[in-house]
Formats: sequence, structure tokens, C-alpha cells
Amino acid sequence: MTDQLTLDDLLRAEPGDPGCDAAIPVVDEYVELECDGLDPASRFPEFAAHLRACPACRDDHDSLLEYVRAQPRGPAPA
Repeated sequence: MTDQLTLDDLLRAEPGDPGCDAAIPVVDEYVELECDGLDPASRFPEFAAHLRACPACRDDHDSLLEYVRAQPRGPAPA
């Protein structure tokens, strides 16, 4: 990673940021919406705010998104 984080980056809190514990349960659905070409931030604005403020959760999100995008997508099971 070439981006250097500042202390402000680590301590910044955005309005509506629910924190890591509240964000973790929705990351998979957020990524799924992204992969479907939808706007997950409109459904999960608090999580979107958290991603902007939390480098650790952003890394987790980005890793999951990269993994899911690399998987073959077929029709959903009936």
C-alpha cells in the first residue's frame, strides 16, 4: 500500500459512522450490491460513511470485493 495514513485519518469520525462492530454484518450484502451494479451506499449510508473513515474496514471491503469479482457468477440456485 503506498498511501500513508495520517493521525487525522485514523481518528476522524464521520457523521453517521456506526463503527466497526455495526459495519461488519453488512459488508457482504454491500459488496453483493456493488457486484450487481447497484448503489450500496444508498441502502447502507452508515456503512458507506464508515468505509470512508476506517482504513481497516475499507481494506476488508476491498479484499472481499476483489475476491467476489474474481468468482464465476452463474444463475442463482432454484
